[in-house]
Amino acid sequence: MKKLIIAGFFIVLPALLFGQYEPKGKVTKAQLALDQGKLDIAKAEIDKAFELNLKGKVTKAAKNWYLKGKIYKAILLDSGEFHSLDDNALDIAVESYNKVKEMEKENSSYYIFSNTDIDQIYAVVLNGGAAKYGENDFKGAYKEFMLALKVHPNDTIALLYGGVAAQQADMIDEALVCYGTLSGLGHADEDTYKTMLYLAHNIKKDYEAVLSISRDAQKKYPENEIFRQEELNALILLERDGEAEEELKKTIESNPGSSTAYFQLGFLYDKQEKILLATEYYTKAVEVDPENYEANFNAGVVYYNQGGTVLKELNNMSLKEFNEKEEEYVKEANVFFKHAVPYLEKALEIKPDDDITLLETLQGVYIRLRMDDKAEAIDKRVKAIKGE
Repeated sequence: MKKLIIAGFFIVLPALLFGQYEPKGKVTKAQLALDQGKLDIAKAEIDKAFELNLKGKVTKAAKNWYLKGKIYKAILLDSGEFHSLDDNALDIAVESYNKVKEMEKENSSYYIFSNTDIDQIYAVVLNGGAAKYGENDFKGAYKEFMLALKVHPNDTIALLYGGVAAQQADMIDEALVCYGTLSGLGHADEDTYKTMLYLAHNIKKDYEAVLSISRDAQKKYPENEIFRQEELNALILLERDGEAEEELKKTIESNPGSSTAYFQLGFLYDKQEKILLATEYYTKAVEVDPENYEANFNAGVVYYNQGGTVLKELNNMSLKEFNEKEEEYVKEANVFFKHAVPYLEKALEIKPDDDITLLETLQGVYIRLRMDDKAEAIDKRVKAIKGE
């Protein structure tokens, strides 16, 4: 019995000793398979080597991490059957190469080779994105550019191209994330900020985002009036009227030639139903810039509405009062309508492209003032637009 036990002991021991070297053997097999282009075998062997990793011998050697990176890089860049061996080939390759860089000195061959391979992966993926973009496959291009960011996080080229591709694919949230990251890294130029503001304001209608972007843009480009105006617009739209009024008055004080600032303050007062102040600032905006369409249109509308308010008061009177005061009230209303005419006509001159709201407002003024020929001419334009 004792001999059997002793014999059994010596039978087991060599197997244990052999097991300690099994990972090393698999690394060798992985290298050989890679050299022969057998990527499926190379992947299986290197994965098993890292899985077994007895006593940490495999993961303590930079050369093993480098080999793993090369195998997964080959899988990633393979144009045939091996490309589908692992969907995470890029992540694993980059992770492996970065592990080498952590372990090695910058002047070591493994460090230099790893850097070179990472750059090659980056170039291939980035060029792949450019190719898809050229084919109008904007979603595909965006995905490739995002892969490039996995290789070189915060790469400004991949971020910019990714933002443009996402924007073309109507992936507005993704575009804003790319552009926003560029901004956070200090690499957003004026055009990038303008694009962000357009997307946040006109597409997303996210005025908190507009406020944040415009303020960030002003830190880098304090002389750009567009960013200042976007901030003020956002404050007004967010109904932060106190802040908006204060900022607009500061703007007018420092830049009395800003027609936009006068218009915005007029709009703010108009929204608050402070009609006299709204009228004052709308007309001031026109004085500063006679070609300001919005200021002309709103000034005309404010005068038109004031005339309408007078007539509404008249219509709410009793029949007796109406007959007694009609002439007085109509005369008062017509004063406002006459004030509206030059502003509305100027607006139509600036934008003679058949804005139905403008045309109908101007037509209403002409009718009130019994300017029948002009009212009829406008009526024809309105009917043509409506297809009547």
